[in-house]
Amino acid sequence: MNCNWGTKRARSAFGGGGKAALSGQSTQPLRPNDRCVHSHLHPSWGAKRARSALGGGGKPALSVQSLPHPNNSASTSTRDWANLGDGPAGLIAELALASDVADYVRFRAVCQPWRRCSPDPRAGGLDGRFLPRQWIMLDKALAGPRRHRFLNISTGECIHMDLPELAEHTLLALTPEGLLLLLHESTLVVRLLNPLTHQLTHLPPVTALLSPEQSRSRRCGLQIKVMVSGVGLVADSSVAVSFFDPMVLAVAKPGDDSWTVAHNDGINTTLSFAGRFYCATYRGVMVLNMGSDQQPPRLHMVADRSKSFYFNPMAHSLHLADNGGELMLVHRTLCHDTKYGRRYDVYRVDLEAGVLVPVKCFNGRAVFMGMGRTISVSAQNPFPCVASDTIYMGPDCDVKIQGYNIADGRRCDLIGAVCPRSVVDCLRYCIQGFGKLLA
Repeated sequence: MNCNWGTKRARSAFGGGGKAALSGQSTQPLRPNDRCVHSHLHPSWGAKRARSALGGGGKPALSVQSLPHPNNSASTSTRDWANLGDGPAGLIAELALASDVADYVRFRAVCQPWRRCSPDPRAGGLDGRFLPRQWIMLDKALAGPRRHRFLNISTGECIHMDLPELAEHTLLALTPEGLLLLLHESTLVVRLLNPLTHQLTHLPPVTALLSPEQSRSRRCGLQIKVMVSGVGLVADSSVAVSFFDPMVLAVAKPGDDSWTVAHNDGINTTLSFAGRFYCATYRGVMVLNMGSDQQPPRLHMVADRSKSFYFNPMAHSLHLADNGGELMLVHRTLCHDTKYGRRYDVYRVDLEAGVLVPVKCFNGRAVFMGMGRTISVSAQNPFPCVASDTIYMGPDCDVKIQGYNIADGRRCDLIGAVCPRSVVDCLRYCIQGFGKLLA
């Protein structure tokens, strides 16, 4: 990467037609029936700005580029920026990290002197400064089998990342902090991958958590399937994982020899929020109490749902969401008196009062919701065509409608909408499913 980064502008592959200036390749406009996963984005090394149809008026709201792998050597600069000095270079590194971990990775990739004056993000464990919290994995890019696209939901920037680590692992789940939960098939060791820094954090194997049937299958040489319904970080650097098969909530720290079971009953949804790990069950919203040396971690009730609504475990589902710093709960119900089949009621989780407060808005935001996880995005910048106070369902969540306005209960079908379908389609597509559906 050169220090004199270019700023060529191009039309975004998220937008309509037009020619792109990305690596000299052309970007075809998305057709009405195309998913964003099929768009022809090509990698480039510079911070080339793309003219995005998201912001309207031709404003550059989304850039497409690639972050360098930390093992790659940077290209020679055209100026002697290496002798900038540790003081100024260290200050720039701090400012880059305060802006975004992706900017910090780009800074360190320039030259060796700059790397010496800035901490290695792969040596910090689960240091919160280096977590890609605002980045979500969209889909596979066309340049290679291990190349994926990542979107910054705060700025609209889109980047390509080569993830060679995926070649030896199975992708289990994505964390709210932007990490990838991986399983090493031969050893059943679990690892967390930071896709922007390529740091791998090692966790214990899941061998002791297997059901008797799974253990017998493994002894017979058969491949077993480990499924995860939720994962997140806890303030003391612990990792909490809600396993779907086997059905347990387990906790471990990097370096532990085994997992500690905190709960062995069904969990609808999980979310790490404000340094704590929350779960929604048929009983209500619960928080993981990490306990002490004498007491194992356990779930404790923070909001009993029975005081707010009826819940049918066979027909309904619960979904936790971090709506810009507010903890929300979506109750997805089955309605027999409507042709659309589903209704979505939203509650703010009042942690101080321990109650669920019905709400009819997302405070200028929208929620994309799949059966496994949710994300909240601004309905203004960088995605002005996303409708506020709307839940957009992943294909695994609702096949009859694509959006539900919680203010008035209106359903929306995005086919034929004025804004580019690819923007919402990409977010709806990436929020669905578990395991291989995420890859």
